[in-house]
Amino acid sequence: MSESLPRNKALEHVLMEMLSVREQAANWVKSDSELDPESQRLMGDMNRGDQDSIQAFCSWLGTLKEDLPITVSSADGGRTWKLEVDEIGRSALSEEDSEMLDTMAYMLFDGPEPGPANKTADKMLGLGLPEQLRKDLSDS
Repeated sequence: MSESLPRNKALEHVLMEMLSVREQAANWVKSDSELDPESQRLMGDMNRGDQDSIQAFCSWLGTLKEDLPITVSSADGGRTWKLEVDEIGRSALSEEDSEMLDTMAYMLFDGPEPGPANKTADKMLGLGLPEQLRKDLSDS
């Protein structure tokens, strides 16, 4: 990613921190959690899904040629993050990029739930769910 995209670079740093936390959680589940084997497997699957989604957002971010119309901030020294989107700047994004941004804001930054027309959200929210749960949710 180009250094000339400071907002994207700041977001990439936050995403890498989130990925690191998920990797630490994966190690805990494997070695120190004292969970029964089935719970350990399910927690591992869900954590891998979190990692996969964060990695997908990082990959998408690397494809962008323009800075996203965002501000990323933390009021507590990095334990939690807030993502604000400039709605005027959003109008310059493609539909796909706008959907990805909305999905990322929802999944990782406690943003509003994406609307039903957001196909990216459907795909990304299914990562890491056990197959039967994913099927049950899609049937509901």
